[in-house]
Amino acid sequence: MRAILLLALTLILGGCATERTVLVNSQGDLLTCETSGSGFFGAISVRNQQKQCISDAETRGYRVKN
Repeated sequence: MRAILLLALTLILGGCATERTVLVNSQGDLLTCETSGSGFFGAISVRNQQKQCISDAETRGYRVKN
């Protein structure tokens, strides 16, 4: 039981997350939103930072590149 708890704790604290989104504006200029973090709270932070970056870019006239 203790080994399972230790393994779960290691995976939660030791994991990492990265998100990358490329956006383009009407002139064809590219903008990359790339965020990364580690651990459980880092993964949550990555998602929030990525959403904020995309939202800011869309406000400036960019859209997600297909």
